[in-house]
Amino acid sequence: MGIDELTDFMMAKSELPKSFSREEISSLAGQLQIEEHPAGETLMREGTPACSLMLLISGEVRRMLGDVELDLLHAGEFLGKSMLTDEGSHYANAVATEPVVIGRLSIEHYGLLVVAAPVASRKFKQYFSDIYIQEMHEKQGLGFVDHRSYLGLVAHNEMKESLMEFAKAHAEKLKRFHLVATGTTGIKLYKEVGLMISKKLASGPLGGDQAIGKMISENNIKGLIFFRDPLSAHPHHADIEALGRLCDVYQVPMATNPGGAAALLNYLLVDHPEEPAIPNRVLEKYKSAQKKVVEQPAR
Repeated sequence: MGIDELTDFMMAKSELPKSFSREEISSLAGQLQIEEHPAGETLMREGTPACSLMLLISGEVRRMLGDVELDLLHAGEFLGKSMLTDEGSHYANAVATEPVVIGRLSIEHYGLLVVAAPVASRKFKQYFSDIYIQEMHEKQGLGFVDHRSYLGLVAHNEMKESLMEFAKAHAEKLKRFHLVATGTTGIKLYKEVGLMISKKLASGPLGGDQAIGKMISENNIKGLIFFRDPLSAHPHHADIEALGRLCDVYQVPMATNPGGAAALLNYLLVDHPEEPAIPNRVLEKYKSAQKKVVEQPAR
């Protein structure tokens, strides 16, 4: 990949054009060294010296802190931003979930960038330093707004083993999602299947179902797999029903058994640009009615 092609890629796929000119981005492209890495390789280790900034050109990289997923990076995103800060070390691990191609800016090549484009190099240093600080604030929970979209995994106690069997059979597909789970389900998914859970909530009867319902209403759930036990009574039945109702309100696809869950995974893993968006007329009508109530003059 030549400098012009790499510049075109960053212009199209990264956030850099919002802050840098094409000429400045081209100066960065000229110092990136293209590398290929296999799936499963660790590109960055927590606590190790930050010696390079990496641009993900293709593939997918999962960043983790301990056994908790921080985010899933795709083409056009950067990792290793701490190289351009005073920290000097990585605060997370980064593992390629599939074969990746990266553009690596080493400390030595950043030095060459400083000589070739001193103004641009200072701007890049400030830009990536600011993003790193923001990420650290989010890591510490300071003003963090979660914009990720999760796949929810829930199971009644009697159905947990079925969910584990399903997860083992579909592990590679499930690894493509940010996962949220309730109670011991999240722990079992990690210990028995090796799946990284991005967010673990309380168990269902202790508020986990309500927490997922809140995430649905905030547009943080793209799909819900809930293996329900159809032959037993549950003390939090109202919360379970509420989850299904919220999925209907916000048109979130939901599966309650292995067959439906497999179909749901396949659907979510494929873009459907040809399918027209079908609006929720009931929700539109409700919002319209509520708006009229608000607009009515006080009596």
